[in-house]
Amino acid sequence: MVDYMRPKRYIFAGWAVAVAAIFGASQAFPAIADKAAEQREAAHWQARAQAFQGVEPSQESLANISGHAQSLTEFHTDSSISNALMRDVVMTQDLLGISDAKLEAAKFEGQEHRCMAEALYYEARSEGNSGLQAVAEVVRNRVKSKHYPNTICGVVYQGAERNTGCQFSFTCDGSTMIEPYGRYWETSQQVASIAMMNGYAPITDRATHYHTVDVNPHWAPHLRYNKTIGTHKFYRFKFRERSVKGASLRVAPPS
Repeated sequence: MVDYMRPKRYIFAGWAVAVAAIFGASQAFPAIADKAAEQREAAHWQARAQAFQGVEPSQESLANISGHAQSLTEFHTDSSISNALMRDVVMTQDLLGISDAKLEAAKFEGQEHRCMAEALYYEARSEGNSGLQAVAEVVRNRVKSKHYPNTICGVVYQGAERNTGCQFSFTCDGSTMIEPYGRYWETSQQVASIAMMNGYAPITDRATHYHTVDVNPHWAPHLRYNKTIGTHKFYRFKFRERSVKGASLRVAPPS
Protein backbone atom coordinates (compact mmCIF):
# COMPACT_ATOMS: atom_id res chain seq x y z
CA MET A 1 0.00 0.00 0.00
CA VAL A 2 1.30 3.48 -0.87
CA ASP A 3 2.55 5.47 2.12
CA TYR A 4 0.94 8.95 2.20
CA MET A 5 2.23 9.92 5.62
CA ARG A 6 5.40 11.75 4.57
CA PRO A 7 4.49 14.76 2.39
CA LYS A 8 7.94 16.33 2.95
CA ARG A 9 9.38 13.77 0.54
CA TYR A 10 7.44 15.44 -2.25
CA ILE A 11 8.93 18.83 -1.41
CA PHE A 12 12.51 17.56 -1.21
CA ALA A 13 12.14 15.53 -4.39
CA GLY A 14 10.60 18.44 -6.23
CA TRP A 15 13.31 20.91 -5.35
CA ALA A 16 16.08 18.40 -6.10
CA VAL A 17 14.72 17.70 -9.57
CA ALA A 18 14.14 21.41 -10.19
CA VAL A 19 17.69 22.41 -9.23
CA ALA A 20 19.23 19.62 -11.30
CA ALA A 21 17.09 20.50 -14.32
CA ILE A 22 17.94 24.20 -14.11
CA PHE A 23 21.64 23.38 -14.21
CA GLY A 24 21.28 20.97 -17.12
CA ALA A 25 19.16 23.35 -19.17
CA SER A 26 21.49 26.28 -18.57
CA GLN A 27 24.39 24.27 -20.02
CA ALA A 28 22.56 23.08 -23.12
CA PHE A 29 20.47 25.98 -24.41
CA PRO A 30 21.73 27.98 -27.43
CA ALA A 31 24.05 30.85 -26.52
CA ILE A 32 22.04 33.36 -28.54
CA ALA A 33 19.21 33.08 -26.05
CA ASP A 34 21.10 33.16 -22.75
CA LYS A 35 19.19 36.05 -21.19
CA ALA A 36 15.72 34.96 -22.28
CA ALA A 37 16.48 31.29 -21.63
CA GLU A 38 17.44 32.07 -18.04
CA GLN A 39 14.14 33.90 -17.52
CA ARG A 40 12.16 31.15 -19.19
CA GLU A 41 13.84 28.25 -17.41
CA ALA A 42 13.63 29.97 -14.05
CA ALA A 43 9.89 30.44 -14.47
CA HIS A 44 9.47 26.91 -15.83
CA TRP A 45 11.25 25.09 -13.02
CA GLN A 46 9.84 27.36 -10.36
CA ALA A 47 6.40 26.28 -11.54
CA ARG A 48 7.52 22.63 -11.44
CA ALA A 49 8.86 22.95 -7.92
CA GLN A 50 5.67 24.64 -6.76
CA ALA A 51 3.68 21.80 -8.28
CA PHE A 52 5.65 19.32 -6.19
CA GLN A 53 5.02 21.32 -3.03
CA GLY A 54 1.31 21.25 -3.68
CA VAL A 55 1.02 17.48 -4.11
CA GLU A 56 -1.28 15.84 -1.61
CA PRO A 57 -2.95 12.40 -1.89
CA SER A 58 -6.34 13.96 -2.55
CA GLN A 59 -4.94 16.30 -5.22
CA GLU A 60 -2.79 14.03 -7.38
CA SER A 61 -5.32 14.03 -10.19
CA LEU A 62 -5.89 17.79 -10.32
CA ALA A 63 -5.18 19.46 -13.64
CA ASN A 64 -2.90 22.10 -12.14
CA ILE A 65 -0.25 19.51 -11.20
CA SER A 66 2.14 18.83 -14.05
CA GLY A 67 2.25 15.34 -15.51
CA HIS A 68 5.95 15.18 -14.76
CA ALA A 69 5.44 16.04 -11.11
CA GLN A 70 2.68 13.47 -10.77
CA SER A 71 4.82 10.81 -12.41
CA LEU A 72 7.74 11.43 -10.07
CA THR A 73 5.40 11.49 -7.10
CA GLU A 74 4.24 8.01 -8.04
CA PHE A 75 7.85 6.81 -8.16
CA HIS A 76 8.66 8.34 -4.79
CA THR A 77 5.63 6.77 -3.12
CA ASP A 78 5.96 3.33 -4.72
CA SER A 79 6.51 1.02 -1.75
CA SER A 80 7.93 -1.68 -4.03
CA ILE A 81 11.01 0.49 -4.72
CA SER A 82 12.75 0.80 -1.37
CA ASN A 83 16.24 1.67 -2.61
CA ALA A 84 16.87 5.22 -3.82
CA LEU A 85 19.36 4.09 -6.48
CA MET A 86 16.94 1.51 -7.86
CA ARG A 87 14.23 4.16 -7.98
CA ASP A 88 16.49 6.34 -10.14
CA VAL A 89 17.27 3.38 -12.40
CA VAL A 90 13.56 2.68 -12.90
CA MET A 91 12.92 6.32 -13.71
CA THR A 92 15.58 6.40 -16.45
CA GLN A 93 15.71 2.84 -17.78
CA ASP A 94 13.74 3.75 -20.91
CA LEU A 95 16.62 6.04 -21.96
CA LEU A 96 19.38 3.42 -21.77
CA GLY A 97 18.88 2.08 -25.28
CA ILE A 98 18.91 5.48 -27.00
CA SER A 99 22.13 6.68 -28.64
CA ASP A 100 23.68 10.02 -27.72
CA ALA A 101 23.04 11.28 -31.25
CA LYS A 102 19.34 10.50 -31.01
CA LEU A 103 19.11 12.10 -27.59
CA GLU A 104 20.77 15.25 -28.90
CA ALA A 105 18.45 15.31 -31.92
CA ALA A 106 15.42 14.84 -29.69
CA LYS A 107 16.62 17.61 -27.36
CA PHE A 108 17.14 19.93 -30.33
CA GLU A 109 13.66 19.22 -31.73
CA GLY A 110 12.16 19.75 -28.30
CA GLN A 111 13.88 23.11 -27.99
CA GLU A 112 12.77 24.12 -31.48
CA HIS A 113 9.16 23.23 -30.67
CA ARG A 114 9.30 25.11 -27.38
CA CYS A 115 10.67 28.23 -29.10
CA MET A 116 7.96 28.11 -31.77
CA ALA A 117 5.19 27.57 -29.21
CA GLU A 118 6.49 30.46 -27.10
CA ALA A 119 6.50 32.78 -30.11
CA LEU A 120 2.88 31.87 -30.86
CA TYR A 121 1.79 32.17 -27.24
CA TYR A 122 3.40 35.52 -26.44
CA GLU A 123 2.81 37.09 -29.86
CA ALA A 124 -0.66 35.90 -30.88
CA ARG A 125 -2.27 33.74 -28.22
CA SER A 126 -5.61 35.57 -28.45
CA GLU A 127 -5.67 35.67 -32.26
CA GLY A 128 -7.24 32.29 -32.94
CA ASN A 129 -5.78 29.57 -35.15
CA SER A 130 -5.30 31.76 -38.21
CA GLY A 131 -3.30 34.31 -36.23
CA LEU A 132 -1.17 31.61 -34.66
CA GLN A 133 -0.56 29.97 -38.02
CA ALA A 134 0.46 33.31 -39.52
CA VAL A 135 3.09 33.96 -36.84
CA ALA A 136 4.40 30.41 -37.21
CA GLU A 137 4.67 30.95 -40.96
CA VAL A 138 6.70 34.13 -40.48
CA VAL A 139 9.09 32.28 -38.18
CA ARG A 140 9.54 29.49 -40.71
CA ASN A 141 9.97 31.95 -43.58
CA ARG A 142 12.78 33.59 -41.64
CA VAL A 143 14.42 30.23 -41.00
CA LYS A 144 14.43 29.65 -44.77
CA SER A 145 15.82 33.13 -45.50
CA LYS A 146 19.58 33.68 -45.84
CA HIS A 147 19.27 36.88 -43.82
CA TYR A 148 18.22 35.21 -40.57
CA PRO A 149 19.39 32.31 -38.38
CA ASN A 150 18.66 28.84 -39.74
CA THR A 151 16.91 27.49 -36.66
CA ILE A 152 13.58 28.36 -35.04
CA CYS A 153 15.19 29.24 -31.72
CA GLY A 154 17.77 31.31 -33.54
CA VAL A 155 15.07 33.29 -35.34
CA VAL A 156 12.79 33.74 -32.34
CA TYR A 157 15.55 34.74 -29.91
CA GLN A 158 17.66 36.77 -32.34
CA GLY A 159 18.92 39.82 -30.45
CA ALA A 160 17.44 38.65 -27.13
CA GLU A 161 20.83 38.91 -25.46
CA ARG A 162 20.64 42.70 -25.86
CA ASN A 163 18.37 45.17 -24.07
CA THR A 164 17.28 46.51 -27.45
CA GLY A 165 17.32 45.00 -30.90
CA CYS A 166 15.43 41.78 -30.24
CA GLN A 167 13.37 40.66 -33.22
CA PHE A 168 10.44 39.41 -31.14
CA SER A 169 9.90 41.90 -28.35
CA PHE A 170 8.62 39.31 -25.86
CA THR A 171 12.13 37.85 -25.71
CA CYS A 172 13.64 40.96 -24.10
CA ASP A 173 10.77 42.72 -22.32
CA GLY A 174 10.44 40.28 -19.42
CA SER A 175 7.38 38.45 -20.71
CA THR A 176 9.11 35.08 -20.39
CA MET A 177 9.45 35.54 -16.63
CA ILE A 178 5.84 34.30 -16.49
CA GLU A 179 5.47 30.64 -17.40
CA PRO A 180 2.98 29.96 -20.24
CA TYR A 181 -0.15 28.17 -19.01
CA GLY A 182 -3.77 27.33 -19.74
CA ARG A 183 -5.67 26.65 -22.93
CA TYR A 184 -3.81 29.31 -24.90
CA TRP A 185 -0.54 27.53 -24.16
CA GLU A 186 -2.00 24.17 -25.10
CA THR A 187 -3.28 25.59 -28.39
CA SER A 188 0.05 27.28 -29.10
CA GLN A 189 1.88 23.98 -28.63
CA GLN A 190 -0.55 22.15 -30.90
CA VAL A 191 -0.30 24.73 -33.68
CA ALA A 192 3.50 24.76 -33.34
CA SER A 193 3.62 20.99 -33.83
CA ILE A 194 1.45 21.09 -36.95
CA ALA A 195 3.33 24.06 -38.40
CA MET A 196 6.68 22.34 -37.92
CA MET A 197 5.35 19.34 -39.86
CA ASN A 198 4.22 21.55 -42.79
CA GLY A 199 0.63 20.82 -41.85
CA TYR A 200 -0.80 24.22 -42.84
CA ALA A 201 -1.26 25.81 -46.25
CA PRO A 202 0.57 29.17 -46.57
CA ILE A 203 -1.58 32.18 -45.67
CA THR A 204 0.81 35.16 -45.36
CA ASP A 205 2.19 35.29 -48.93
CA ARG A 206 5.80 34.65 -47.83
CA ALA A 207 5.77 37.27 -45.09
CA THR A 208 8.94 37.81 -43.05
CA HIS A 209 7.73 40.75 -40.93
CA TYR A 210 4.62 41.88 -39.12
CA HIS A 211 3.36 44.42 -36.63
CA THR A 212 0.14 45.13 -34.80
CA VAL A 213 -2.44 47.33 -36.50
CA ASP A 214 -2.21 49.98 -33.78
CA VAL A 215 1.41 50.94 -34.57
CA ASN A 216 3.16 52.35 -37.64
CA PRO A 217 6.84 51.32 -37.52
CA HIS A 218 9.37 53.27 -39.55
CA TRP A 219 10.41 50.17 -41.51
CA ALA A 220 6.94 49.32 -42.86
CA PRO A 221 7.13 51.61 -45.96
CA HIS A 222 10.32 49.85 -47.04
CA LEU A 223 8.58 46.48 -47.26
CA ARG A 224 5.79 45.11 -49.39
CA TYR A 225 2.47 44.91 -47.54
CA ASN A 226 0.84 41.51 -47.99
CA LYS A 227 -2.30 41.35 -45.87
CA THR A 228 -3.85 41.79 -42.45
CA ILE A 229 -4.70 38.74 -40.36
CA GLY A 230 -6.42 39.43 -37.07
CA THR A 231 -4.65 42.35 -35.41
CA HIS A 232 -1.40 42.00 -37.38
CA LYS A 233 -0.21 43.38 -40.70
CA PHE A 234 2.17 41.15 -42.63
CA TYR A 235 4.97 42.18 -44.97
CA ARG A 236 7.77 40.75 -47.08
CA PHE A 237 10.87 42.16 -48.73
CA LYS A 238 10.41 44.08 -51.96
CA PHE A 239 12.07 42.46 -54.97
CA ARG A 240 15.10 40.54 -53.76
CA GLU A 241 15.44 39.91 -50.05
CA ARG A 242 17.39 42.55 -48.19
CA SER A 243 17.77 43.41 -44.56
CA VAL A 244 15.87 46.32 -43.05
CA LYS A 245 17.64 47.99 -40.15
CA GLY A 246 15.56 47.95 -37.01
CA ALA A 247 12.78 45.85 -38.58
CA SER A 248 11.88 44.09 -35.37
CA LEU A 249 8.64 42.25 -34.80
CA ARG A 250 6.12 43.59 -32.31
CA VAL A 251 4.51 41.67 -29.52
CA ALA A 252 0.79 41.03 -29.77
CA PRO A 253 -1.48 43.06 -27.44
CA PRO A 254 -2.30 41.33 -24.14
CA SER A 255 -5.23 38.96 -24.31
